[in-house]
Amino acid sequence: MSGTRQVTLATPSSESLGDNRGSQYAIIIGIASYRSLPKLGTPVKDATEIAKILSDSYGFKTQLLTDATRDQIFQALDDARHSLTANDSLLIYYAGHGFYDKLEDEAYWAPADAGQDTYARWITASDITGKARAIPARHVLVVSDSCYSGQIARAMELRDSAAGGRGPFLARMLEGKSRDLMSSGGNEPVSDSDVAGFGNHSVFANALLLGLQKIAFREFAASELFDQYVKIQVSGRSQQMPNYTPIRNSGHEGGDFVFFRKGEGGVIPAAGREDLPPVAPVSHPEQDAIRDALSRYQESYASMDTDLLKKVWPSLSKSQIKELRAGFDGAKAVMVELRNPAITVSGDNATVLSDQWMKWTRAGHQQPPQVNPVEIRLKKDGDRGWLIDAVVGR
Repeated sequence: MSGTRQVTLATPSSESLGDNRGSQYAIIIGIASYRSLPKLGTPVKDATEIAKILSDSYGFKTQLLTDATRDQIFQALDDARHSLTANDSLLIYYAGHGFYDKLEDEAYWAPADAGQDTYARWITASDITGKARAIPARHVLVVSDSCYSGQIARAMELRDSAAGGRGPFLARMLEGKSRDLMSSGGNEPVSDSDVAGFGNHSVFANALLLGLQKIAFREFAASELFDQYVKIQVSGRSQQMPNYTPIRNSGHEGGDFVFFRKGEGGVIPAAGREDLPPVAPVSHPEQDAIRDALSRYQESYASMDTDLLKKVWPSLSKSQIKELRAGFDGAKAVMVELRNPAITVSGDNATVLSDQWMKWTRAGHQQPPQVNPVEIRLKKDGDRGWLIDAVVGR
């Protein structure tokens, strides 16, 4: 081809990446209706849509578990252990309540039968790690949309990139064994919804669905999906910081989960994809100030110091303080978390509807969280900013 310096870059196809990549399976778990914990709005809708796109667009063999119990989830994972081969890939998606016990340094998923008085029916991060290690599939990707889901993994060195060419990069990712976690947040509560205009899913599920629909390549690594869509969209529309890391102590060997969209390999033409919607602004000064007051409330409560608590909740009466001190008596530690706060501001007054999670340690015995729906009323007080005015059950 004299007179030209044009270089044609090869893009990998399913064939070029090898015919031994095996089959792709997905166990999709969405839990919205709990027997003992507050109900959630989006997990079943999230799980249903993700199962559909994985099956229809990517050819996954999917198993959808909605409002599943601990035994049902474990049975699905055990079945995968006995049926998958060393060339297969397994994606495990979970949407529902999560909890991180700081004293035990343990993260939990809450199946539908999780209780408030015992952890017996909860699923620990150690359970998940053990299952991921035992499943013979070459690649296992855990996608967790729950509070404190990032605690399942630890920060690791930056993963490999596709800078040296997509073909060699994907081949390396496909060849190496992988056990990765894509989580909706780190050591923090996460939202059960998204900002207005972004559909009836969680902010994380919306970002994941968007990436699976619109990513430019037909073959791509899960880390690319995370970097190009999930991380940008979630952090741009919420206070969450999603993570993508190898699962600790799981047998990870440097590979990555690789997605194969149905159809021929290569780049999807721009005309065949919709443009990425703009990231909605996340800065709301009054709501941010209210969240700061709620954080101070949680920290003051956890200090078990009623004088400190009164600074953020000045309307506390003498009888309320007496009741609080009686509750703190004999407790070694208490943790308070406000989950899924819905904030309404009206002038110098605000109302927050939330689920209040409380975890007590008494006489050396750690108790599972007690969960109560609450309405928190706040008032704006000049230079002192927003202060708690009342906390009532609902």
